[in-house]
Amino acid sequence: MFVFEKANQKSRFPIVTICLILLTLCTLSFDSIGDYAFTPKKEFGLSLLASFLFNTSFVEWTTNAIYLYMFADNVEDVVGHLHFFFLFFFFGILANLTYYIFHMNSITPVVGTSGVVSGILGMYYVFFPNVKSTMVFEKLVVREVPIFISLSIWICVQTYLYLVELHSNVKTTYAGQVVTFLSGMVIATVLVRHQFLDKLEHKLRLTTFQNKTVLCPSCNHPIPAKKYGRFHCTVCQTNFFFDRNGKKFLP
Repeated sequence: MFVFEKANQKSRFPIVTICLILLTLCTLSFDSIGDYAFTPKKEFGLSLLASFLFNTSFVEWTTNAIYLYMFADNVEDVVGHLHFFFLFFFFGILANLTYYIFHMNSITPVVGTSGVVSGILGMYYVFFPNVKSTMVFEKLVVREVPIFISLSIWICVQTYLYLVELHSNVKTTYAGQVVTFLSGMVIATVLVRHQFLDKLEHKLRLTTFQNKTVLCPSCNHPIPAKKYGRFHCTVCQTNFFFDRNGKKFLP
């Protein structure tokens, strides 16, 4: 199953996202990625901090890069460049630690950015729940699906695959993907509800009045506006507040 985001505008160039995508591309040229793979039964060392920067093949890298390009740029736009950089590594380390906890005696090495991608998707789920997306199930394509529905189905699929894994001898990273996704949701919810984003001057959507309208921070629908204050989007039912500093979601 694949989820593709419909165009979601951003206010600043996602420099960190682009650099990290290029960095993971460069790691494909390494002769032996086994030295950087994370193996629970071995000493952690550098692999705990670096295994999620590597991918086993160009196809895997392409899949993760597409997800990062579609979703990470908007999350970076929300939280800011520096905080996004630390979140990227936080989700990667969390995915590795989850793999360690669930497969403590495993000698199967793992690499890949999927755990990071899952954490970013969890944050996107909270920040932009009503952005339209396209879901692809092999030959079935479903369009114009709100992202909170498509990502809910996606995480349910990952959870199901983990439950299937429990009854087999195959060791995978599905548990890490579920944990990082839920962690991303929690982090994003805390940032929104406690207004940490505003305190850190990283606004959810830095836009200004244009033609006496303000854009909804969730679906970018233009809403007539003559002054600052509270707004309600009739298209996606999002409530938000717009002032001179930008926009923020309301719980």
